Amino acid sequence: MISTTGLDRRQILQALALTALSPIPAIPARSNIRWALGAVTWVVKAGKESPLWRDILADVAAAGFDGFEPFTTHTLPVNDENIAALEKLAPQYKLQMSGIYWGDEFHKPEKFDALVKESHRFLGYLKRFGADRLIIGPPTPAVEDERKSIANMARLMNAIGKVALDEYHIKVAVHPHVSGLIENPRQIDQLMDETDPRYFNLAPDTAQLWMGGGDPVQLIEKYKRRVVYLHYKDIRAYHRGLPNYLDNVIELGRGVIDFRAIHQILRAVNYQGWITIDLDNARISPLESGKVNRAYIDQVLNPIYR
Repeated sequence: MISTTGLDRRQILQALALTALSPIPAIPARSNIRWALGAVTWVVKAGKESPLWRDILADVAAAGFDGFEPFTTHTLPVNDENIAALEKLAPQYKLQMSGIYWGDEFHKPEKFDALVKESHRFLGYLKRFGADRLIIGPPTPAVEDERKSIANMARLMNAIGKVALDEYHIKVAVHPHVSGLIENPRQIDQLMDETDPRYFNLAPDTAQLWMGGGDPVQLIEKYKRRVVYLHYKDIRAYHRGLPNYLDNVIELGRGVIDFRAIHQILRAVNYQGWITIDLDNARISPLESGKVNRAYIDQVLNPIYR
């Protein structure tokens, strides 16, 4: 508001004219994408020790991210104790849970009922945080009949996905993983063909798709309408025959993944949701790695789609 005390009529009119020419402050647009860091970076760094969620969340916030992703692991399990701790810690750091990564023997028909029941535990955890994505890690590929095992998994995924959507309003999606039953394009195609897109979708990891022998850009383009969550991870020119991919995963923009093209696909379908940076092996500290990834996001990806 302009004070007119001590001003003549001409001065008042000039002041009002200048005010009219001043730009109106823009209301910040809500981002379509929210960015998280996966706990795997700290778990791998800690080795046999158990990292602390307080330390992880402090690093996630300091690196400038919006959220965090727990995953089923022995040293930092997704259980009642850790979830209770996260409920207290997350608000302190102004962070949200992006999703939970759950791995199990989803291909075994004898475990069907037990795993449907177990899904309620993970879905309940997600609901407590207002999160709406359950990420499925495939079992090991040591099976006698691959196609039958994937069919068994598809049947279970349809059942869990229906429970998740109908009772919790949560979407379920598979995360293809190297050395897993769902690794390569053939296996991904079968699982996608045999699952109901209403109840089950895709949560691709860019480096895992590459290591599984697929082209991340082509696969994400093919299933772009079923992509409901993503892991962004870069990798050097690793091939499937190498013994340890942990030596080759790297921060965004330092490997072979074409993130610009993938981000353009997300823009084309108006993707809205989480992307988690899921770096299995940070050669620098997890915090410094997070900062490197955040700089790439801000400088390269946000100008394409945010």
